Amino acid sequence: MPMTAPSRSSSRRRGTAPVDFDLTSLLGFVIFRLSSSLGGLAERDAQEVAGLTLPEYRCLVVLATRGDMGVTPLCQIMHIDKAWVSRTLAKLAQAGLVGSIPDPADARRTIFSVTPRGRQTGQALIARAMDRQARMLEGFDREEVERLLELLRRMQENADRAKGR
Repeated sequence: MPMTAPSRSSSRRRGTAPVDFDLTSLLGFVIFRLSSSLGGLAERDAQEVAGLTLPEYRCLVVLATRGDMGVTPLCQIMHIDKAWVSRTLAKLAQAGLVGSIPDPADARRTIFSVTPRGRQTGQALIARAMDRQARMLEGFDREEVERLLELLRRMQENADRAKGR
């Protein structure tokens, strides 16, 4: 079903939803469904490659691609709360994919990094992610992809402003 803008001409009483309202046509619903589908595919790949959950996969790949960092920067990059990231890092450390050292600038903090095994796993996960993305963008030309990403960035900026960030 094509996505349509909400109708302003619907005849309705104040405080009631339009009769022709379709939740599945709302942008938030469409994006949530797509995000859920993409996350499910990513988690399936993470399970097949390394037996990881989606948050474990994401933490590992961020560390593998952006370098050593503490919990706070990981939280900011991934938009996940500190307790969740800490538990995820503990699981990755237990699996031998991530190591940690005290932060030389502040011994109360810990710096996390991928181990050699974690780097190899991260590379395999990234290769799967690139293949998955290519499948999702099949039939789109380069300009369409660039335009789509630009529109999504702008939409995120609008959402951030609406949240008062």
